Amino acid sequence: MDYDDRYIPVSRTYQQRYARRYSDHTFDKLRSIDIALAEFVTMLDDTSDQAEVIAVAHESDTSVKELVLLVQWKRPLHVVIVVDDDREQERVATVYEPYPSDWTADFKRRR
Repeated sequence: MDYDDRYIPVSRTYQQRYARRYSDHTFDKLRSIDIALAEFVTMLDDTSDQAEVIAVAHESDTSVKELVLLVQWKRPLHVVIVVDDDREQERVATVYEPYPSDWTADFKRRR
């Protein structure tokens, strides 16, 4: 399945709705890009008014994946958050630095 088939482009401010959980994969990715979990959590919490949901993918009737763009770090970050209304939780599935060659200059749309 192609990226454009799964994700619908949007543009809205990220707002945390539920308690957040972190996947083991997220811990590994944070380590690989040299960000401590505490720093990442602070960045996500303190800049949530500047974090932008740039795409969504519906997983089920009660679960949606949000691709969030954070630009407050030394490099832009994409954060994939699964919002599960049934469980009333948000799961950070992964975080990564988007490759400039794969994204538009503002890192909001895949080329």
